Amino acid sequence: MITLNNITVSYGKNVIYKDFSFEFGAGLNVVLGKSGSGKTTLLNVIANLIQFDGECTSDKVAIVFQSPYLSPISVAKNVEMVVTGGNPKQVVEEVLRISQIEHLRDRKATVLSGGEQQRVALARAFASNRPVLLLDEPFQSLDYGIKRKLHQTLNNLLSNYSKTAVMVTHDIDEAIALADRIYLLDGRPGTLRQVASLSVPREERDEYGQESIALRKTLQQLLL
Repeated sequence: MITLNNITVSYGKNVIYKDFSFEFGAGLNVVLGKSGSGKTTLLNVIANLIQFDGECTSDKVAIVFQSPYLSPISVAKNVEMVVTGGNPKQVVEEVLRISQIEHLRDRKATVLSGGEQQRVALARAFASNRPVLLLDEPFQSLDYGIKRKLHQTLNNLLSNYSKTAVMVTHDIDEAIALADRIYLLDGRPGTLRQVASLSVPREERDEYGQESIALRKTLQQLLL
């Protein structure tokens, strides 16, 4: 559980959040919002990366950013550096297998393609075994085909590791494909409200089915 109580964040006269309170439960919570709505600021509060008034209660977090921020060493070493318990090599092999990048284990991470690097970043975040995962539009700069493959990688990892995850995006299709719950962030100061709770497992969802089409239409109208 992530709990935010009476959070206030401002930059000069620009008030992003004021007395903001909310709770995120286990699973993947996707926050939709327009550019500049305060999505990244919300993640920074949970990760305690910025100053704010109020209280945020959260377990230790792992973060996947828009850029993967990998070290110029092998894929396996990039993942192993965050492992804190158990058998590090076993943890690395398992998460590389689930992420379907075990064939890249000995390649230098910084020479991989953008999609491969982001897959390494996801594997590293799950290998850290931190209970909370934050995702800051990690697939934003990737083309459609690569993005869809990374969605599957994230789905596989979420199916194998128990996390409370918060992902921010402005991509409606991405939210429908991945979320357990979808929230809309709007206004200034920002407010957050639940739009949908998706009961169909991610691997069984039909993006062109009636439920997805209806939800997509609702979200499009809310974001206009």
